[in-house]
Amino acid sequence: MQRRYVVVIVALLIVAGAGGLLVTGVCRVRELAARMNCMSHLKQWAFALHNSADTFPVERNEKQVSAFLSGTIPNADLPPEQRLSWLVSALPYMEQSHVFLQIDSTRGAGDPRNQRPIENRFEHLICPSSGEYDRSSRTWKSAGPLTHYVGVAGVGADAAALPLGHPKAGVFGYDRRTAIPNDIPDGTSNTLLLIETSQNPGHWAFGGPATVRGLVPESAPYLGDDRPFGGWHGNHTVWSSKKSHYCIVALADGAVHSLTNATAPEILEALATVAGKESLPANW
Repeated sequence: MQRRYVVVIVALLIVAGAGGLLVTGVCRVRELAARMNCMSHLKQWAFALHNSADTFPVERNEKQVSAFLSGTIPNADLPPEQRLSWLVSALPYMEQSHVFLQIDSTRGAGDPRNQRPIENRFEHLICPSSGEYDRSSRTWKSAGPLTHYVGVAGVGADAAALPLGHPKAGVFGYDRRTAIPNDIPDGTSNTLLLIETSQNPGHWAFGGPATVRGLVPESAPYLGDDRPFGGWHGNHTVWSSKKSHYCIVALADGAVHSLTNATAPEILEALATVAGKESLPANW
């Protein structure tokens, strides 16, 4: 009789273990799908930025060359955080011209005349792993429109305000435009363009830290839960509390990568600048 009970208990343990593995496997598949979808979002925005760069060139050495959008739509009467963001300028290249045409680009994001168009929400600005948008019910979690994808300004709290050519400057600056490839001697394949964040996501239409951020060394390490960047994509190992975090980034050449929280802070800082002349390992 006792042997029968032992057999039953062992069988139940096996079933429970198999069920746990099945649940873990399903969660992994779902997270992988969400991560791939997130990469697709960033790929589309990077493509839009390259298209806009070809449309609005700048002059370098008496030649017209392609250049990325400035971090904010220029407005000398407003501080960066009250201006319209680069995402507004990129809307026509994401098949959102009807929204762009409703926005008065001579005014700020908080101006009453712009209130209605900037209330639009865009699924392609939201990380699927965040749960911000439920596709089945077509409902949103937050009260206002957000973006989980921001432009990389360089290294330092003041990175977005640095002048063109500064060794700590990145692609996006509030008042600077980075020419391709003239202003990126570090190489477009070694320079961050966009990065995802779960920390204090801001309104997509506003300039300032809502849509452009630098890597502040005092906040390192940079990637993972409760860190400045990433934070949405995690992967638990079976029978262990150990967790890996992934952060999706787009490079200045348009390529999209999934970095892990094992990426050294100095590597990310080197990738964040356009002319820092840092040395990077071959397989960063």
